[in-house]
Amino acid sequence: MSGVIAAVTVRAAARAKELGAEQALEALRQELELVPRLGVLLGPRREDGVEVRKTRIEPTAGLPGLAVAYIYTPAPPPPTVAITSVTPDDGVPE
Repeated sequence: MSGVIAAVTVRAAARAKELGAEQALEALRQELELVPRLGVLLGPRREDGVEVRKTRIEPTAGLPGLAVAYIYTPAPPPPTVAITSVTPDDGVPE
């Protein structure tokens, strides 16, 4: 166990519910507790270690691909992840 606490914001949870992606988002939340730097760093690295990152939930039958943005905060302990945004992904690589 990495000791990372991951949570979903109320807004991100509501959006996931609208998209029928609650289970997929919960699976990602659990994965982020183990691998909090999953995905791509957005913007420059900060001196305080806070990172804004983006990852993707792959499409499945009945669920579009989703782009998920989150914030990783390593300090003060315990490290935390806050999933802040869930949006349909256009599938275009960056």
